Amino acid sequence: MKAGANRSLASVIDDADALSQARTHHSCTRSALTRNLFVLGVCGWSLIETPAELDPSLGHMGIAALAISKILSAALGVAAVRDIRRAQWLFTFLCGLSLVAIVPALPVELNESLWVFSQSLIECLLKAGALLALGFSRAPRASRSGGMAVAAWNVVSESSSDIVEQR
Repeated sequence: MKAGANRSLASVIDDADALSQARTHHSCTRSALTRNLFVLGVCGWSLIETPAELDPSLGHMGIAALAISKILSAALGVAAVRDIRRAQWLFTFLCGLSLVAIVPALPVELNESLWVFSQSLIECLLKAGALLALGFSRAPRASRSGGMAVAAWNVVSESSSDIVEQR
């Protein structure tokens, strides 16, 4: 008699459930990493382009407004990375709103300055990536029981073939 041929159906389903959970955990980890990298990329790029946005003619109030907006966007990004749902929703909304504002101006920027165009293009790509990654991280996942049933079927069919070989 082969080892494991007398396994009960409950232990087979438990093993299939554990396998399904491990696959789901790995998939969630990868999507969370992608989401976090895009969110941190948007925040980092926002800080990198701050010197280009500084305009001394705005005065103290303009510089203060720029500093406050950078601090708030960085705090919102950190909160989104820490899996605070409302922060993720707000960050997604602001990325989408920013894309709606920046993308139509790209052809004009291309004609006027390649440097400004490249900065805006990088910002758009990062924000679009963050928007998609945050959207996919909130998308409903396939039901766990469906994956478990398929894995259980494979394990049960292998066990039954072992029993048939034994006879």
